[in-house]
Amino acid sequence: MDTLIAVLYFFAITSSVLFLIKLVLVMMGGSHDGGEFHDVGDTAHDAAGAAQFKFVSTQMLISVFMFGGWCSLLFLEGLNWSPLPAISLGIVIGLCMGLGMSYAMFSLRKLESDGTIRDFKAEGLKGTCYLRVPEAGKGKGQVQVVVQNRTLTLDAISDGPAIESFKKVVVMSRVDNNTLRVCETD
Repeated sequence: MDTLIAVLYFFAITSSVLFLIKLVLVMMGGSHDGGEFHDVGDTAHDAAGAAQFKFVSTQMLISVFMFGGWCSLLFLEGLNWSPLPAISLGIVIGLCMGLGMSYAMFSLRKLESDGTIRDFKAEGLKGTCYLRVPEAGKGKGQVQVVVQNRTLTLDAISDGPAIESFKKVVVMSRVDNNTLRVCETD
């Protein structure tokens, strides 16, 4: 029985220290990826990939051992339960808390954004020609427009004459996500 309690204290204290270290690192701007196990060389990250639910993570394992260890010790020493129900309930509580922590991290990562402005009303926006826009049907140039307080550089086409660089333009319509139909303005 003393060996069991010593083992539980070891797991509870070690995992609590690891939890606190991880918490301090996250607050200092360290790893905030939830501690998932990644394949070697897997450093690609985007908002969609970050929102995937990872069942096995270091955060989950630390939570299981921390909550499971402390709860088992509470049941054994504080409530004088026998070892089998105390450890069984401690494991169940640890798994529930670990799953809860994993789901909480998953929910927080879903809030991430890659900053891309995808849907905006382009018609009527004013901007500046960045790269010469050729005359109708002769190719694309680029314009800069301000959308949601951000300057975007997008491809542009013209239905009329060519538009030289640094001329003021107005957006007539949006051709696709990255291309605008523009004309020169005063």
